Amino acid sequence: MPPDDLNDVFSQEASLMSLPGGARLVDAGESVRALYRLKVGRLAETEPGADGGGRLLTVHRPGALIGAAQLLSDGLHRSNITALRDCELEAIPAERAQALLRDKPAFLAEVARGALGRLRTDGSSAPRKSSILGLVAVSDGVGMRDLAEHLARAMRALGAEVAVLGAEAEGGSPSALHALEVENDFILMAAERKDVDYAAYCGRQIDRLILVGDATDHPPSEPVRIPAPAIIGQGLVDAILLHPAGARTARRSSRWLDAAPAARLFHIRAGNEADLARLARIYTGNSVGLALSGGGARAYAHIGVLRALAELDVPIDFVAGTSMGAVIAAGLAMGWDGEEMDRRIREAFVRSSPLSDIAFPLLALTRGHIVDHRLKTHFGDVQISDLWRPFLCVSTDLTTGGMHVHRRGSLRRALRASLSLPGILPPVVDKGHVLVDGALVRNLPADLVREQHDGVTIGVDVASAAGLKPGDLELRPSAWRWFVSGAWLRGPPIVSVLIRSATLPSVTAMAQANEDVIDIVPPIKDVGMQDWKAYDLAVATGYRAAMAAADRLSALRR
Repeated sequence: MPPDDLNDVFSQEASLMSLPGGARLVDAGESVRALYRLKVGRLAETEPGADGGGRLLTVHRPGALIGAAQLLSDGLHRSNITALRDCELEAIPAERAQALLRDKPAFLAEVARGALGRLRTDGSSAPRKSSILGLVAVSDGVGMRDLAEHLARAMRALGAEVAVLGAEAEGGSPSALHALEVENDFILMAAERKDVDYAAYCGRQIDRLILVGDATDHPPSEPVRIPAPAIIGQGLVDAILLHPAGARTARRSSRWLDAAPAARLFHIRAGNEADLARLARIYTGNSVGLALSGGGARAYAHIGVLRALAELDVPIDFVAGTSMGAVIAAGLAMGWDGEEMDRRIREAFVRSSPLSDIAFPLLALTRGHIVDHRLKTHFGDVQISDLWRPFLCVSTDLTTGGMHVHRRGSLRRALRASLSLPGILPPVVDKGHVLVDGALVRNLPADLVREQHDGVTIGVDVASAAGLKPGDLELRPSAWRWFVSGAWLRGPPIVSVLIRSATLPSVTAMAQANEDVIDIVPPIKDVGMQDWKAYDLAVATGYRAAMAAADRLSALRR
């Protein structure tokens, strides 16, 4: 039989069917009704959850075979499959497909290859780059078509072919949209607030919904109506808040998130080319994420890495951190430049130890008042959702025994939880949960950054390069001189033991990183985890480590 036997069989045996966006093709647990091949549109495959939601496994594109793996096994679907867009499919009834698989070896081989390809995609972290984006205004003050045109220009500057559609495209057939998609890398469908019918049409054609609001408006008092029900709960809804030109701070962003079920929130300022360039990188799959590990004073090395990235002109679009890495990541998300970062970290940690308020250890070795005061001084009452760059940090939930990811709420309270190493700083109690240092469960949150975008992630690990040495446990020259000299202000040797014990998970975290992570491990063996005065040495070590990876990093430059 000829090698294109799969096409021959479908052309002879299949019937054509349409599936509107949002409609369910397959329910988990049901028997296979047909072997499908997707011609036009997108299908989302999700693993059903106990709470009625689901985890997105993969997005099927034209050419995908649905039901192949099940026909070759027990004939039962394990996942839900829903149309993200208006779809066209070819369908061969299951009984007839089984007969064809028995009688046509070449057809069987092609179907088996398709089934294996599908199984390799299920549950993977492969990028799910969206090619049709729906930008829908949720405020009257947003000129959606104009914003889409500006974003398209920024995406074209990165080499992408981009088409922009407005309300004039309403009612077009899925085949016509597919033909336009073949000619372009991306399509931006822009719906003004008044274009209610067109927004509903967009909702049946898009891979990702982007809700755009005017940050100067009052946040919606009621939930925003979502015109794309098929993608709710699958991490495919973003929100953009448009600020006036020159805005220095964002406010009340969390109230927008209360009204709009967005997985990601971005802030842009009118006329700001750098903000548009960041969006263009994100939506073309060229974004850069940065994950910073904990490690006590060794985390100063992160600042050296940031200096190198700035010199290499590498943009940072998403940031995350744990413990001291979270503090530095938060400064970057706040918009601190290199000079401000240097000044604030010196004030907060270098000039005097943040762990010098030693207490009788009923709950911890320190009271935590100094850390609280310094976080208040440098981060104030900023909310995570008001940061200019998407940010998250990690703490450990002793109540549930798992990881707690801080994506919203008070920034300094999240940092305080992420810093609260058990035995050294008192835990943070938040909404009935006892939270401590995130290093216990995820000292390097590179995987959490990767989940947020389709680009490359840089992971900087300052904890695994060098371990604890026997000398770190000694009181030199003697216990009483150690106290009289003031060296006790750094904390007793047990502090180093506790920090090192907590950061051991970092050693395995880098081994789990995949090809989408550029790992930087500064060799800071001469800096102890309590060496709060060793700032310049640690920064220089981080800078050299990043520059050693300059060839790989330079490929990410703007």
